[in-house]
Amino acid sequence: MPNKYSPPASPMPQPGMRDDQRAIAEAIARSWRRCMVKGVDEQAPGEDQIITAQELAQRLEKNRLLLTHAEPEILTLSEQIAHTRSLVILTDSEGVILRTRGEGVEENEVRASLLPGASWSEEHRGTNAIGTALVERLPISVQGAEHFMAYHHSLSCSAVPIFAANNHLVATLDVSNDLNAPQQHTLALVKMAAQMVENRLFHATADGEIGVHFHVRPEFIGTLWEGVALFDAQGQLQAINRSGQFQFGLPLDQDVLSARRIPFEDIFDESWLAFKQRGLSSEVLFPLRLRNGARLFARASSMQVPGISSRPVQSVPRESAASLELLDSGDPQLKLAISQVKQVLNRDIPVLILGETGAGKELFSRAIHDASVRRAQPFIAVNCAALPEGLIEAELFGYEEGAYTGAKRKGNVGKIQQADGGTLFLDEIGDMPLSLQARLLRVLQERSVTPLGSSKSIPVNFTLVSATNQKLKDKVAAGEFRSDLYYRINGLTVQLPALRQRQDMSRLIQMILQIEQAPQVTLSDEVLAVFAVHPWPGNVRQLHNVLRTAVALADGGVIERQHLTHDFLDEMAVEAERATVPQPVLTLKAQSDEAIRVAMQQQAGNVSAVARQLGMSRNTLYRRLKALHLN
Repeated sequence: MPNKYSPPASPMPQPGMRDDQRAIAEAIARSWRRCMVKGVDEQAPGEDQIITAQELAQRLEKNRLLLTHAEPEILTLSEQIAHTRSLVILTDSEGVILRTRGEGVEENEVRASLLPGASWSEEHRGTNAIGTALVERLPISVQGAEHFMAYHHSLSCSAVPIFAANNHLVATLDVSNDLNAPQQHTLALVKMAAQMVENRLFHATADGEIGVHFHVRPEFIGTLWEGVALFDAQGQLQAINRSGQFQFGLPLDQDVLSARRIPFEDIFDESWLAFKQRGLSSEVLFPLRLRNGARLFARASSMQVPGISSRPVQSVPRESAASLELLDSGDPQLKLAISQVKQVLNRDIPVLILGETGAGKELFSRAIHDASVRRAQPFIAVNCAALPEGLIEAELFGYEEGAYTGAKRKGNVGKIQQADGGTLFLDEIGDMPLSLQARLLRVLQERSVTPLGSSKSIPVNFTLVSATNQKLKDKVAAGEFRSDLYYRINGLTVQLPALRQRQDMSRLIQMILQIEQAPQVTLSDEVLAVFAVHPWPGNVRQLHNVLRTAVALADGGVIERQHLTHDFLDEMAVEAERATVPQPVLTLKAQSDEAIRVAMQQQAGNVSAVARQLGMSRNTLYRRLKALHLN
């Protein structure tokens, strides 16, 4: 075991290391030296550095905006590493845990240190992924004895710092698990999730009147990797995301705008006036040169309200997954859903999409929007399950200045108002609190919205698309969902099939590779065989996540079995084990009872439809349902 006077051999840079591995090893070595200088005791017991409940509540309130925009990525990341005994952790800028999600490490004393309110700064914990990532401002993976304190040697941790606009360090995102169950690709997954959080924070907090979206490759504009720079009316740079700083060659370890505002002409080889005339009047991507001669592709967007982005100027149309024609890739169930939607397009009929989690409900809703006459107007998506109950109201209806704590000083335009002229997509609408259901119903009836803190109603006109993985009729019967709202949103109901039920896996894979800008990537026969028998509990979303990670790990080559994550392969092994367990022989009556239960689920409780499906009279079915306690 290493002593506190010498770093362990493992983190020291070794010959043959990749650059990213070498950077992590050097960062861990520097952290050990800091710990020794500060006199951190390697053998000290793991006394929990936990703040009081009141202090935690204050930090949660202070970081409310961060929590709101991190929550969707925490949910996605936890799905990606499900069944791996891993814990997803979000901390503030001082290393205090704000939010956790997942199964977590084995129940022991260390587990108690991974709860909200616990501090993982280097000062309190020595070398560790969270604290060291904050100090080094770099993604860090710390394994076992690489931790300075012996108390943490049972952990495997990967953390990535999260930055808001202009390099302001606000948080870390971490995945921790037992050392005996490390995951090969954890740090790569955390990096992607952290970048998504950064992009959400940037667009939520950065102010500017004109935005420049750019990249050296035109197909990357509008993606996770585009650079975004926001300028005021005089052409002074107000904010820039980290991808943009990297492309401009600006330092990533400091606030480049703290000392002065950088004029547009100091960055680009074009006058501000000429750019506005060309960019804001154009509907296509255009080339734009930096002062050093490097060429980028760009598009412009006008910000109507400071801090609130209006609909960006559309670029040259290119193939997108959000197309009804492209989604029609050979599966009969999906083809039926697409056919039904086409018949009600542009008729002001709300659509309710049913499907399991990850089945592609948001993508399908986007395709509905893009096929309608509103395609050039905004598409605004709200996940009712991802937002804390206290924030849904502010997100949907917006707020005036002073009506909301911890957000923009000039108020915020709500999602409903942002959707004016376009499409509003309410995902997981079954999770909307009852108190807000009444307000939403009023908006749908009156076609106007009143922001929090305001007495003025604003007219709105949008197409409504909703989605859920729940049985809304059951929630109505239980008093958990308003019946009047249910009938208002249920103009047409379409059912999306689960991935394991679809017959178009090959075409779906190609479509996802196209979206990931990797059409040249192929899958080995072994991987295709794995995909064919996998249960896919996360459906299309899981397939997309698996392929995205595999494409990155395969570095543009053939995706082999070693490019698939352990938890994904473990899911298949669990399913195979279940399949080998002998099933009890059911009696004829038991089989009949099970058939009724399945049919009731398939027909969402519609007794007439179930009777037709099973070929029995309604009276007989009612008697059987009563005996099964299903009526």
